[in-house]
Formats: sequence, C-alpha cells, structure tokens
Amino acid sequence: MKGTLYGIGTGSGDSSLLTKQALNTIKKCQVIALPSSSKENCTAYKIVKSAFPEIDLKEFLFLDFPMTKDKEVLQRCHKDSAEKIMQQLSENKDVAFITIGDVTVYSTFIYIQKIVEEKHFNSILINGIPSFCAAAARLNISLSEQDEEIHIIPGSYNIENSFNLNGTLIFMKSGKRLIQLKNFLLEKQHTYNFEFYAVSNCSMENEKIYNSINELSEDASYFTIVIIKNIKTKEQEKHYKFFQNTECENFPCHKISSLENFNCLFCYCPLYFFGNKCGGNFKYTDKGIKSCIECSIPHEKKNYEEIIKKLKLLRQ
Repeated sequence: MKGTLYGIGTGSGDSSLLTKQALNTIKKCQVIALPSSSKENCTAYKIVKSAFPEIDLKEFLFLDFPMTKDKEVLQRCHKDSAEKIMQQLSENKDVAFITIGDVTVYSTFIYIQKIVEEKHFNSILINGIPSFCAAAARLNISLSEQDEEIHIIPGSYNIENSFNLNGTLIFMKSGKRLIQLKNFLLEKQHTYNFEFYAVSNCSMENEKIYNSINELSEDASYFTIVIIKNIKTKEQEKHYKFFQNTECENFPCHKISSLENFNCLFCYCPLYFFGNKCGGNFKYTDKGIKSCIECSIPHEKKNYEEIIKKLKLLRQ
C-alpha cells in the first residue's frame, strides 16, 4: 500500500478563498508538506491555519527551497524533498503539499511531482485561485475580452520583448527586477498608450494597490502583480487619422511609395474645391476638368494635419 501525494493550491491569501476541495483534502491527509523551513515563514500554512486551526495536529515536513537560479542546487533540493515525501508515501500516508496561489502556475511542487511519479507513486493536483485572477477581481477589471490574448510573464523573462506580444500582459514574480520593470514601463509610455494596474499581497492584510507606475518601489512585496492592458502605439491611438480599405476594387487608386501607409480616409479629395490653391499635383484635361490622378497628398498618412488645417480656412 502506498499513500497519495496531493499538490494543493491555497489561493491568493484570504483564507475565505481556499476551496472546499482543498480544505477537505488537507483534513484527510496525515502529513502536511510545507515549501518552507518553518510554519512562521510559510504563507500557504497561514492561509490554511486561519480556516483550519487543527492543522497543527498534523505531522509536518519542512522542505526548504533556496531562492537561487543555480540548477544543480535546485535539482539537489528537489530530489532531497521528493525522497522525504516518498518515505511518508511508502508508509501509506497521504501527503498534502500546500502552496500559495494555484499549484499549476510557477509552483515548486511540479518538480517534486515529476520525481515522485517516476518512482511510481500517485499524485493529484488540486487547483487554487491564481494570484493574477484574484488581483484582477480586486482591481475590478477583466483580464481578457472576446479574442484577446493573455500573457503571463515571470520575472526571469526578458521584459524588453514583452511589448511585442498582443493582448494583456501579466508580470509576476518580478521581485528584485521590479524597478527594472518600472523603468521599462515609464520608457514605453513615450511610444505606447496602455492601462496600468498593480497590487501587492492581494487579499492579504498588508495588501497595497498602486495607482501609477511611479508608485512601484524597491521595497514592494515579492507577491506583486503588474497588469498591462489595451496596449497601442501612439499612432494606433490616432485611428481617426487613418483608414485603409484594401478590399476596394480601385485600391490603390494612386501611386504612393508605401502602401502600408496608404490612407483611404480622404477617398474623395477634400481639397478639390480649392482649385489652383489646393497644393496638390494636379492638371487640367483638354476638356478643362481638374485631374488629380498624379496626386497622392490626401492618401499619405503624414498629411492629415495639413489637410485639416486647410479645411479650417473654409470657415474663415
């Protein structure tokens, strides 16, 4: 007989967000595995403790995982932790490995699970409310609508490439790189328009909501979620200045150096009635009709302001 290993997400912080399935599973397990050297330093333990004080009657395994990127050190820690857990499973004890947020999102448990399953022990995942979902609800915003993409970006990711992605950007686990992220976002404000949201320690007692990028600081919690929505370049925001109908049977109706910037907004030239003073490249036919076939001024994206300026003269 062998016990079962349960990877359990305890939610974002508020014990009321702990699911019934998670709580019931913790209650039935004989052993509680904490990804920490002590109860006092384990946020997941504190969440469960608030909802289930009797957890202290359980047997505990303290599994300390160092904050390092050294793969050899991490692999050794994962192996040692897995062996401690497998010893309990071999004694027909069920083990609950509890972790903050959702067990499937950046969780140390997954590395343990792989080792345990390779040794033919059973494991089961039990979801918790992910921190970024809890943060969005706390901020009263949606993460996506219709066909919008969602990108979850860890602190180790090259953030310089993030604005090449479409949709909503969620920056997690930025930690010491939070100031780098702050400076990156401040720089991007010069060429992009976007909505900024951020919260630290969501649903915990020391929760903090940030209303602007400048409020982010070095002493912000490791549990800081930054959400960036509706990213558009400054030019894209000025959509009223540009329109292109590539389905038109006459497209492109004039010669222009860059079809990418061919503007169909002024399909019929608004400067036509300025006659000789329109400023365009026109000529008169033998029948005295003004021909604009060689003129591309209204179809060049850069000329929007100049055309509007001339149209205002009609009111004077």
